[in-house]
Amino acid sequence: MAKEDEKKDSGDWKEFFWNPRTHELLGRTASSWGLILLFYLIFYTCLAGMFCLTMYVMLLTLDDYKPTWQDRLATPGMMIRPKGESLEIIYNVGKTESWDSYVQALDNFLAPYNNSQQVMSNDACTPDQYFIQEDSGEVRNNPKRSCQFNRTLLEDCSGLTDRTYGYQEGKPCILIKLNRVIGKKPSKNGTTPYVTCGAKVNYSQPLVAVKFMNISHNTDVNVECKINPITSTSINERDKFAGRVSFKLRINTL
Repeated sequence: MAKEDEKKDSGDWKEFFWNPRTHELLGRTASSWGLILLFYLIFYTCLAGMFCLTMYVMLLTLDDYKPTWQDRLATPGMMIRPKGESLEIIYNVGKTESWDSYVQALDNFLAPYNNSQQVMSNDACTPDQYFIQEDSGEVRNNPKRSCQFNRTLLEDCSGLTDRTYGYQEGKPCILIKLNRVIGKKPSKNGTTPYVTCGAKVNYSQPLVAVKFMNISHNTDVNVECKINPITSTSINERDKFAGRVSFKLRINTL
């Protein structure tokens, strides 16, 4: 009796999977399966079309050179190069392997600032004048170009006259760069000591080079660089990352 029940259950399952009398697969005929597949094909095609249309409309509102929405920062952030681990620059003058990575990092960072690259990518702007590239009605003046910032402006810290940037002789160079604030123009009268601009092709951020000439050796030296607060908005002393950067420098000679 049990075997007959098992045989009956097995037959019912096989008949549900494929019924040779009604030609049904999993309880549905070929036309029923076709209608279901057609429905989901149309349904997901409409969903994909709505998604593509939404993305297309959204992309129409975006500008290649300026974000649609942005927060105006009171003061820009600052960073150093080379930055090392945890903003610490520690090396031994007599051990080349301890400072060679800093030299390589500076070489890589300054490669786009080579005069040959700047001439090809950017324009030679007139000092103390805004380099504004306005659009002409609906005609976009794209791509917009940047002003040149040649590596030679860094002089002893350019890596051209001293390939080790002073690290070999215990007088290292540190490069300071400021994050740009899009849409803000630098002042001509010295009230805005940092450079800001819109997003442009091949934009090279202006740099400030600091060369430590008489730093104490074999001891930790904590250095803080910050924007001279002569702007209309003073630096927030509670925010240690606004308009300043702090790092530790240690040069060992033993």
